[in-house]
Amino acid sequence: MKLIESAQKSAETDRIKMVAYQLGRLLQFTNSDELAEDAIVARFMRGLDDRFVMLRNLQLEDNGGIFPPILVGPSGLVVLTVSRVRGFYKAKDDTWWEMDKSTHQYIAAHPNLLRQAKNYAQKLVEILDTHGKSHPDILPVLVFANAGVHIETVNPAIRIVLMDGVENLIEGLVKGKEVLQPTEINFLSDSLEIIANSEKAVPVGEEEDFFGRDLLLPEKKVPLKLPEIPLPADLSLPPVEEKLKFTRKQWFILEALLVLTILVLVGAIIYVLKVL
Repeated sequence: MKLIESAQKSAETDRIKMVAYQLGRLLQFTNSDELAEDAIVARFMRGLDDRFVMLRNLQLEDNGGIFPPILVGPSGLVVLTVSRVRGFYKAKDDTWWEMDKSTHQYIAAHPNLLRQAKNYAQKLVEILDTHGKSHPDILPVLVFANAGVHIETVNPAIRIVLMDGVENLIEGLVKGKEVLQPTEINFLSDSLEIIANSEKAVPVGEEEDFFGRDLLLPEKKVPLKLPEIPLPADLSLPPVEEKLKFTRKQWFILEALLVLTILVLVGAIIYVLKVL
């Protein structure tokens, strides 16, 4: 699987996050959604072949936040919302309930993870449609990265995947019905990356292939042609003395000043050497 990270993310930050994740696993206090997402993405990296492209940390809206991982592959587009919550929950249609620890009764949980994951998929549809990019149906998937979560489901509005079901999800994507060709996968992944990084875009109509994608070809530079300036055949120049028009007395004064300057410099160098 090809992984595309946001250009705003530095390599140093990646290394720090990886060290923090490893420490979190050893000490068993990993409690960050971002680190949980890293663990899930690592499993997709191992399970998916190079036909799939995953885009992470994209800001697709000017005033919006960072999008969850977007997977583009032969089976279509998938938005993976990863959560690290633990406890007892109930998903019924598009409602999300959490078991109260004291009463052991289900109460409405906030935020509603089902609607949150569904909204991300709907936003992605709107963004692609706004930019005129054709696409198949987008599948929202809610993935739980904590093995300590238990969920009772009653016709949930979106697909819910627990930690032990990630491999089944990956296998289903690999063996699923092919709805996107390789050229379409590249087109959609490139389009999303350009939407998030508009400075990469080339004006429409300039160097595009038949899909409308920007071909980032090097600019052809025209060699600089200097104008031809005719030079006179006679380039003889007058002597320096004649050009400056100094008198003999003025030349003598200049020579004396030059000698005096040299003597002062030599004396200064000797003084510095003695001091050192």
